[in-house]
Amino acid sequence: MADRASWAQETRASRRIAILTTGSSQTVSAYIRAYKEGLREHGHVEGRDVEIEVHYADGREQALAALAAKIAARKPSVVVAGGTVAAEAARRASPDLPVLTLAGDMAGTGLVKNFARPESGITGVSFQAVSLDPKRLELLAALLPKGSAVLNLTDSSARAGSHVTLGETGRALGLVLHAVEARTPEEIDIAFDAARKLGVAGVNVLTSPFLNVHRARIIKLAAAARLPAIYQWPETAEEGGLLGYGPRIVEIYRQLAGFTSRILKGAKPADLPVEQPVRYELVVNTRTARAIGVAVPPSFLVRADKVIE
Repeated sequence: MADRASWAQETRASRRIAILTTGSSQTVSAYIRAYKEGLREHGHVEGRDVEIEVHYADGREQALAALAAKIAARKPSVVVAGGTVAAEAARRASPDLPVLTLAGDMAGTGLVKNFARPESGITGVSFQAVSLDPKRLELLAALLPKGSAVLNLTDSSARAGSHVTLGETGRALGLVLHAVEARTPEEIDIAFDAARKLGVAGVNVLTSPFLNVHRARIIKLAAAARLPAIYQWPETAEEGGLLGYGPRIVEIYRQLAGFTSRILKGAKPADLPVEQPVRYELVVNTRTARAIGVAVPPSFLVRADKVIE
């Protein structure tokens, strides 16, 4: 009887989904929850017809390759990879498995050939980081004195095109830009030490899975330095950051659930066009603004989709 029950349970949950993330169980819990909710909306319930395994790199990108190899050995029906580096690791480890991802520029990074026909085993949601990072710089500049210095906090995944566009935007806004790369939590601390020495007036936290994993640390450092900072996800402003602009990451995970459902029903990634986020939001946290002594003009608040009082 035990064997028969085990067989029945295995049949009900026969489609395995593997999620590979740079984050930890704490930092991505809301994303995983949104993904599972999205699956339920498409008729897939964990423990009934799908089995979900989450593999956490805990902020260590160097751990992704080993985790991807572990996933490949398990042969899931689909791999959901959080970010470009995770997607590249998944593709190297399991080139024959369908991979879904969210990435700043899926075509520019070579993950897909074009959005309409990916022509590879990867598809998903591309949120165009090269254009969003300069837009965030523009929003941050609206709260700073003219001629201010701004620190662009980045990591090793930043693309050259993003830095070029940021430079052009900075010059047009009359800003003095500095860039500091952080690849470890300790280097994030060093970056804020550099910010103080450079006398910057604000911090633009560029698109990065690694920096997003350590967003709580960055929020704390920015508050201690009394520096206004803008982040890539609106949710980060709701967690205590001053500004957040972009698509909601939880909504992107819901989109990825839709891709997953189509693949489970027989579609191939090469035949699923890359999508873009449905909506972009600006969230302003006025509690944080008051705490660090930044005046947010009413004209700026009018532009916000959500204001945290």
